[in-house]
Amino acid sequence: MAWQAIENIEDRAALARHYGPQDIFTKVAKVSMEAGSTALLVLFPLQIVTTAIGGCVVGLTFGLFAFLLSLIWLLFLGLLLGSSWLWLKVPLLRPILLVPGVVLALIADAYVRLAPEPERVAKWAKLTLAQEWPLSWLIVFPPDEWYSRGSSELAIGDRRYEAIAPLLPDETESRDDA
Repeated sequence: MAWQAIENIEDRAALARHYGPQDIFTKVAKVSMEAGSTALLVLFPLQIVTTAIGGCVVGLTFGLFAFLLSLIWLLFLGLLLGSSWLWLKVPLLRPILLVPGVVLALIADAYVRLAPEPERVAKWAKLTLAQEWPLSWLIVFPPDEWYSRGSSELAIGDRRYEAIAPLLPDETESRDDA
């Protein structure tokens, strides 16, 4: 089974938190992101205004403004994923990446909150990717072995398998559908 079978962004985030790095720098980044995201709740009144005005501008420009906003998000997404990849692949860079990564993720979080997004699920996914930094890479590109049934790395009885077993479809269901 491929990782794409788990479409719920919250399930992916939970798996990334469970299997991601547990060093002190990652814990500090998580606490900083939680505190920063909580502090960004003060943007809620402004969020209502920017979403309403932005939604009108998107309608008046026949979606061209939405295209511009999507390009800006793609820049944020690239920076979030790139820094997350470095965080995961080069642990020695974690102390250097900590402050700029948290600042970048909080700016991306604020941007997503303030930008109009007609699809609630897309907005939630963007917020999750920003708020779960430095684990964003694992959410978008989780290792296949997290989701492989019966593999040597994730066998039944393994605590990692037990953590994701409820998320996987039943094997008998997939045989009945075929």
